[in-house]
Amino acid sequence: MFTNLLLTGSIGDQLNAAFYGLDMAVFHFFGGMQNGFFTALAKIFTAMGSTKYIALMAVMGLVMCFFKRTRKVGFALVFAVIIGTLITNIIVKPAVLRIRPYNTLQGDAQYWAWYLGAGQLCESDYSFPSGHTTGAFEVATVLFLCHFTEKKKGVAWIFPVVALLTAASRVYLMVHYVTDVLAGLIVGIIAGILGYLISCALTKFVRKRRIDDIVNLERLFKNGISRGLAAVIIAAAWLLIFGFSYLTSINDGGPETLRCAYNREYDCQNEAQEDSKKYPAINGEYYCKIHWKQLNEQFEETGSVDAPESEVSPFSSASEPIANTDFFSFFNDPSISAFRDNFAANAPVKLKYTKNNTDVIVTDPAMIQKVFEALKGVQVGSEISEMPVSDQDGSIYYTFYMNDESAYTLGCDYPGVILYNGKYYQITNDNGAFNIIPDDYWEGIEQTTDSAA
Repeated sequence: MFTNLLLTGSIGDQLNAAFYGLDMAVFHFFGGMQNGFFTALAKIFTAMGSTKYIALMAVMGLVMCFFKRTRKVGFALVFAVIIGTLITNIIVKPAVLRIRPYNTLQGDAQYWAWYLGAGQLCESDYSFPSGHTTGAFEVATVLFLCHFTEKKKGVAWIFPVVALLTAASRVYLMVHYVTDVLAGLIVGIIAGILGYLISCALTKFVRKRRIDDIVNLERLFKNGISRGLAAVIIAAAWLLIFGFSYLTSINDGGPETLRCAYNREYDCQNEAQEDSKKYPAINGEYYCKIHWKQLNEQFEETGSVDAPESEVSPFSSASEPIANTDFFSFFNDPSISAFRDNFAANAPVKLKYTKNNTDVIVTDPAMIQKVFEALKGVQVGSEISEMPVSDQDGSIYYTFYMNDESAYTLGCDYPGVILYNGKYYQITNDNGAFNIIPDDYWEGIEQTTDSAA
């Protein structure tokens, strides 16, 4: 299975397939505990990982570098933020290219309800790793190490706890997969440790060169600054930083936010870069950072941002998210709409997978959902009059059995045809569906012949 995955799609696509079960299980956990109080709390903690918050913490660290007593913490904060930003935003995100879950999971009715319930927050970049989590842990690691080594162990543990809550808030708000958060945690800890070690070496160097007293703004104060006053000043500065970050981000996202106009394989819910000199409108439409770069190049070359017909997803709509569109509506068949409605209201309890006249009964909800998502990604063209020459051993049939006892069967004869109600339709872009479900995907599942299903 993993050999197939490595040959297709971006690293982000491979992560989606490999960790689908874990990611969805954690979404179900946080979705099940959603309420107004937890949502408000999540928005408080998520502010402590925002770009504004981390940038201002770095500025505060820079100021602390000019005071002998706080220089070690200051250097550590500045270098940790620089390292974390380089790893996350400059190296990993552009390499992995993982799309946000509110874009990739638009067809999952349950997830979409949780996303709406959490306030429809959105970002404008890639998902892996979580930048908020990286920022929270790089700051927390620095503060933990600085306090722990100063024998303030009771205070030291507060910082990683806050960082963990910040990380959890990102999954609760449905803007990150748990695997994004775990990666951000690792990057943040590494950045924090490296920042601390660089700070230790730098402060030692400054002390040996006897310039620590020269570059010490505390000398400007006649009586110096007492420890108590220094603590009060730092606490007040932090409150101002947090307050500004929270108040300026509390209205981010939400139904009124202008979303990216991209609507090919999904309706992009990323925040559009409206009124931005760096990302101006393209042909009158606003896009997120990701799609602006892609479409601006196309617009400059062709004078258009229209997608070729083969690239336009039948599940996309410029006016509403995929979760609210007709599943397989391109067949113009009422029973397919019924399938969509039933899947949203009555999650399937069983799936029968048939290959080479052998039936497999599957009851694992995560596995059923994965097959459904893979099939949903298939883009289908017009009806074809006869079956093209292909390997009949590749024929696969899926029957979904719903809670209301209805059943729906779809068939695929890859590499290029889907079968529905006895008619064949040409697959114009399989979207990775047949690589996500290779022949060895079902190994280990007991195979039983089931004529009546």
